[in-house]
Amino acid sequence: MLDTQLPGSLSLDQLTAPVGRDSFLHEYWERKALHCRAGEARTGGADRFLPLLCAAAIDTIISGQRFREGELSLARSEPRIAPGEYVLSNGEVDRGAVMRLWQQGATIILPHLERRHAPLAQFCRQLESVFSAHVQTNIYLTPAGAQGFHTHYDNHCVFVCQVEGRKRWRLYDTPAGTPFRGEQFTPGKFAAGEPVAEFVLEPGDMLYVPRGLMHDAVSEAGSHSLHITTGIIVKTLADFLLEAVAEASLHSPHLRRSMPPGFHLDDFDREGLRALFETAMDEARQQADLDSVLDLFIDTFLRTRQPDLSGGLTTGPVGPDTQIRRRPLTPMRLASDGHHIALVVAGGDISFDEPALSALEAFVAGEPVSQADFASLGEAKAREAIERLLAFGAAERA
Repeated sequence: MLDTQLPGSLSLDQLTAPVGRDSFLHEYWERKALHCRAGEARTGGADRFLPLLCAAAIDTIISGQRFREGELSLARSEPRIAPGEYVLSNGEVDRGAVMRLWQQGATIILPHLERRHAPLAQFCRQLESVFSAHVQTNIYLTPAGAQGFHTHYDNHCVFVCQVEGRKRWRLYDTPAGTPFRGEQFTPGKFAAGEPVAEFVLEPGDMLYVPRGLMHDAVSEAGSHSLHITTGIIVKTLADFLLEAVAEASLHSPHLRRSMPPGFHLDDFDREGLRALFETAMDEARQQADLDSVLDLFIDTFLRTRQPDLSGGLTTGPVGPDTQIRRRPLTPMRLASDGHHIALVVAGGDISFDEPALSALEAFVAGEPVSQADFASLGEAKAREAIERLLAFGAAERA
């Protein structure tokens, strides 16, 4: 990656300070919790998360924008809140009811606020560049002394950034191990036991909670609590294995054979099936093209990112001397079939004729380019190439 940090955002190193990126990935990621105090942060201290969001910004967002059910929700440990208490019959959130329930101890939850709030979108892109995973935010604004959820675990790892107020956290055991993406927490299925750690998150503190680790939190008396929960939605080795077997089956008639007839019967030959299974696994191992599967994973990851289109409407027309460069932390990959080139980027593919290859290679490598570099396409298409790279968020002006 060409740049390691977006302006105004936080790198993983800054988020987990004083623990460095490499130490975090090897010692903590998917293994154990990490509590980083604001006083140990390299920059910003107690105010380091305020550029991302604050309660005043949430007040402006809620009062000035309309929300559908699922775009804003409320939670309270007791008594619980049903969606019908704040969602109108047309599916729109009743913002007056939200404010009233907030007064009565409800936590306001804003899922995926990075879709509406640019600083959070930049923060997510920063972490996506590290984890090769979809990153999303959930915002929790809790009144003083209130609790939104009972003890539970999440099925994805999270970074909790305490922005305002203080919140008391308790961490328990990891009874579910490493839960898979679709595995939802079921109350009563696992006993939390006694807390193994208890502490208060202060403004500027960060808490990393690996998936499967049970936890709960209560805001301290005296002030509301605002924190950003940043979820890392990973692809697992099981996902990769399933895709590899599917890819191998395209080349292996053996893997496309049906299951033996009668497998539902009591006297079915299970040992015979085990032998077929071992043969199928050997065949899949020999036939699977892991590079092809990895390229598929890469392209899917790239295409499903949110493109950064900031500045696209305010920079003026493209001219012959306009120079552009790759936008920071914008992952991309070149693919060619010998006739056309696809630049795989956030949001989809940008197609070019084959003569653009050398200019695109320079662009992907981080070199500034202009219409002159695309001269082999002809004047009109050279201009169009620059315009399209800017329009779809792959480039910015140099």
